[in-house]
Amino acid sequence: MPSVHYRVEMGDLMRQIQQLAAEDAPIVTAYALTKTGQDIKAAEVERMREVFDRPTRFTLNSLYLKPATKRDLVAEVFFKEGFGSIPAWRYLGPQVEGGARVHKSHEKRLIAAGHMKPDEFAVPGKGVKLDAFGNIPGSMIERILSQVQAAEIYSGVKANATAASLKRKKKNVGRYFVLRPDGTGRAGRNVAPGIYWRQGLRDMVPVIMFVKAPKYQKRFPFFDTAKATFDARLLPNAQAGFERFVASKLPRAA
Repeated sequence: MPSVHYRVEMGDLMRQIQQLAAEDAPIVTAYALTKTGQDIKAAEVERMREVFDRPTRFTLNSLYLKPATKRDLVAEVFFKEGFGSIPAWRYLGPQVEGGARVHKSHEKRLIAAGHMKPDEFAVPGKGVKLDAFGNIPGSMIERILSQVQAAEIYSGVKANATAASLKRKKKNVGRYFVLRPDGTGRAGRNVAPGIYWRQGLRDMVPVIMFVKAPKYQKRFPFFDTAKATFDARLLPNAQAGFERFVASKLPRAA
């Protein structure tokens, strides 16, 4: 039977490999690190969908990837600095490491107005209708802050409801107001501090309640997800980089 012979000049091949290693090793490394960073970011977003209830697009877009280059062989996946009114890490950090969350902007305004104490947080009451993501709609928050005279303290604009506009509400029906036994509103000892909606002459609906700092358990395993993805994807990405940038340049055996 006819035979087929493959011949490789090892001396020439080794010299080319050494040259390619000097030229292309940083490129292959940068490629592998960047691809692995992309894999980590995708895995983190998928984990957010699993651990959070209806995460908003802001939460899902809170991560940023800095790609590696051949001059800077470091790829980074980190939380964005600008994330609405606060950096993403301050927003999601308690979910990663546990502990108390930071105050949101409307909570800061309520504290500045004297309605909430510095160690209190605002949570939805039983009578408020939440949006699709389980939050109080922003337009409702602004309307509430305006009626309880807490809107302009934070922003510096005249957003608080005037005395005349509040007076037009007959017997305060259809109005938000603060109740707490030890603060700016009048209430009996058995009334939980918060903001209520006067639905009728005697009906008060709890809209926002003031509670002590909530403690979060670790829900988002950010670092564990990153490590597992790094361990699983770095080598395959390096092999793909070698095939793309090195093996394709090697002489074919003949």
